[in-house]
Amino acid sequence: MSGADHSPACPAESGPPSEPSTTAARPDEAPPNAASTEPSPPANREEPPRGPSLAVRLLAAFLALAVAFGGIVGWGLHRSRRAFEGVRLLDEGYLRLALSTAELRATQAILLTLLERILDEPDPAATRSWVETVRRLRPERVARLGEIVARIRTLAPDDAARATADGLARDLARLGEDARAGDAALDRFFADLDAGRQEQARATLEATLERERAVDRGLRAAGREADRQVADLSAALQRDESRTFWMLLGLALVAAGIAIGILVFVHSILAPLRALERAVRAVARGDLSGRIDVRRGDEIGRLAAQFDRMTAAIRERDERLRALQQSEKLAALGRMAAHVTHEVRNPLSAIGLNTELLQEELERAGAPEATRGMVQAIAREVERLTRVTQSYLSLARTPRLETAPTDVARLARETVEFHQPEAETSGATLECEVQGEPPAVPADAGRLRQVLTNLLRNALEAVDGRPERRVRVVVRPLRDGVELAVSDTGPGLSDEARARLFEPFFTTKRQGTGIGLAASQQIAAAHRGTLACDPAPGPGATFRLWLPALPSSGASGKDGGASAGGRTPSGV
Repeated sequence: MSGADHSPACPAESGPPSEPSTTAARPDEAPPNAASTEPSPPANREEPPRGPSLAVRLLAAFLALAVAFGGIVGWGLHRSRRAFEGVRLLDEGYLRLALSTAELRATQAILLTLLERILDEPDPAATRSWVETVRRLRPERVARLGEIVARIRTLAPDDAARATADGLARDLARLGEDARAGDAALDRFFADLDAGRQEQARATLEATLERERAVDRGLRAAGREADRQVADLSAALQRDESRTFWMLLGLALVAAGIAIGILVFVHSILAPLRALERAVRAVARGDLSGRIDVRRGDEIGRLAAQFDRMTAAIRERDERLRALQQSEKLAALGRMAAHVTHEVRNPLSAIGLNTELLQEELERAGAPEATRGMVQAIAREVERLTRVTQSYLSLARTPRLETAPTDVARLARETVEFHQPEAETSGATLECEVQGEPPAVPADAGRLRQVLTNLLRNALEAVDGRPERRVRVVVRPLRDGVELAVSDTGPGLSDEARARLFEPFFTTKRQGTGIGLAASQQIAAAHRGTLACDPAPGPGATFRLWLPALPSSGASGKDGGASAGGRTPSGV
């Protein structure tokens, strides 16, 4: 509907009018902001159930992260300590045992070699000196082996390692006994040799060699056990190193996953703060239409709920203030219009009466056609001014409703049918569609016809001369009420015109008074409904009238005010 308004069709009144009521519509009945067809959201949004506080949730998240990384570090330290203990056992235990055993075996081999050829030496005294030297070194080295085995038992990490150390200790004890027995036999051999008992000395030497060979066998067994333990420990350390690396890598990946999960969790907790910041900035700019709508039980959710309640309360306050200002403006304009109408209609009545008398006189006198045409033009302008003053009076009066259960769908069909001849004359297509089952509404059928008639005439004027001339009326149930939408294929409305559509005396038409839409919105507000224009840009316009249903209305009203008044739309 490109035209901003259309004055309601009003019958002329004879004689000077009585002083019209200047009482404006009550603030709760004043027209709401025309920028939106949606009702204001409730000021009290239901608060979500309380959950864990934000501090508790963040603390739990960071505790989980700390536990994860603490577990990884603790396990890594445990594995590192086990590896250190294994290396220490290998370094201070079995490697030293293997080296000491090898040294003692070398000494024992020298002793056996010397003893095997001592009787064949040309100078047995020199050989004896070497044998005595080796004998003095052996007890110290055997004792050193015992100390190493004791150290191995001390460093043993488990029972199996301690049992191995105990076995080595027993072997060394037998080795010590064999060494002492060998020393005693060697003493007897030297005693026989010094006494010149060659045959007895040779027999004693054989017994001594047998004892020393037993010592050598013991040393070889100890050396083999030490070598085996070194090899086993080295292999175990390598296996532990590889296992520890992969375990640490796996645990690091798990910890990284936990960290990412906690990061996402913390981000999801704090994400509404950005929406809250945007909403606060919007409110600072004066935009109160946004909602945060965070359904959470923590502090941020409660803050968002309170913020939404605050903006809803501010919106409702602003709407009440706008409604009050509109009511005061309408009241002031009504008083002015009533005063002007009162001062103008009496002269207009006189001018109209004298114009009719002049027409009759000119017809009797046979005045020229041009003269009679000028008088007829005066009569038409007087009639037009009379209609304009009547429309001003309609704005000055507070709508008084005679409500009854009304079938809006039926009323819309009847009004559209009434305007079909007008649409056909202008070449326009006028349609009416009812969607669903609109409920009955408590309404003054005559006033609703007045509003719908004004919207239809504006739409028909808007499509006049357009390539596509189509006006469509849709009635449907909406939000516990009924919506009646009138759309057209006209040129549309500018943003400036759309913002001032419902201001009294604002019009985009040459012959408009700027009263029709203001009065229509006043009637809608008196019904506790809304009348607004869709803010969609581009060609065409859609006006939406919403009316609340009866409290217990579940179906369309079949009888009531919809049929009152016949097919002729009533005026103000």
